[in-house]
Amino acid sequence: MNDRSSLIAAMAAGVLAAAAAAGGGAAAQAANGETARPLSAFFGLDNALPAGVNLLCQGAAGQDGMPVVLSHTVDAETLQPGDFRIVTESGSERTPLCTTLRPAGDPGELRTVLLIGEFGNADDDPPVKVLVVGDLLSDGVAGEPVNFRGTETDVTPLDAGPSLVLAEVVPEDRLSTESRGTACPEGIQQVVRATWAGGVRLPSGDELGDAERALYRVTVGRPDGSSDEIAPAALADLGDRDNNHLLCLDTSAPAVSVSFPGGHLVDPNQDLNPNTHVDVNSASSVP
Repeated sequence: MNDRSSLIAAMAAGVLAAAAAAGGGAAAQAANGETARPLSAFFGLDNALPAGVNLLCQGAAGQDGMPVVLSHTVDAETLQPGDFRIVTESGSERTPLCTTLRPAGDPGELRTVLLIGEFGNADDDPPVKVLVVGDLLSDGVAGEPVNFRGTETDVTPLDAGPSLVLAEVVPEDRLSTESRGTACPEGIQQVVRATWAGGVRLPSGDELGDAERALYRVTVGRPDGSSDEIAPAALADLGDRDNNHLLCLDTSAPAVSVSFPGGHLVDPNQDLNPNTHVDVNSASSVP
């Protein structure tokens, strides 16, 4: 570890220790076998948020945007800017101007927190780590509520493309209330939500279509222990400009993993996605 990395690590540890001492809050607890934690922090825009974001956060236009995807859905009543601390490469610490769960606001999506503010400059002092220093709680949908306080994640750099960070099966009894975007057609046997580190579109700015549906690959397990790789029968949750897609499957065989090839989708900074793969209900890996 070089001197700069050592400085950042030491400062991050100091921030977390001070937060614990001040509030007595323990680090994240486990629920349903999963520890509450940030799965990703994506430096999506540097001094480039559009004017329309002022509707979400006064003064947000021209600021930085950083979506943070969490392992559990969030209790919105506990979400506030002071819950997060951003550490830059030089060791400078920043607090968001605003935090919001929009545009990923459907019931099952409430895990992507958009941080808005000044988090460093991509060229000379980029953000490198996001810390959860306040009592940010899950909503208890997956077991007892858990506290994200005391957890952290590295920041994906500005020039990196968006990757998959989570895939999960959507319970059948929640499908009718899960999406503000398009819905899966009738007769679908299973729906998997695919969550990206940030919002994704076609390079033209258009929404995904049938060509992109065919590029998604879902590995499903068979009763005899074998597996098949299939394309979704339909792609849903489109048109709401968030970082989630619903993969509508025409099989009830358990979904094991989701993948998408590189070079087809872009984030708001126009960076192309890499080859990306994620196990269902786990964090991502990029080959």
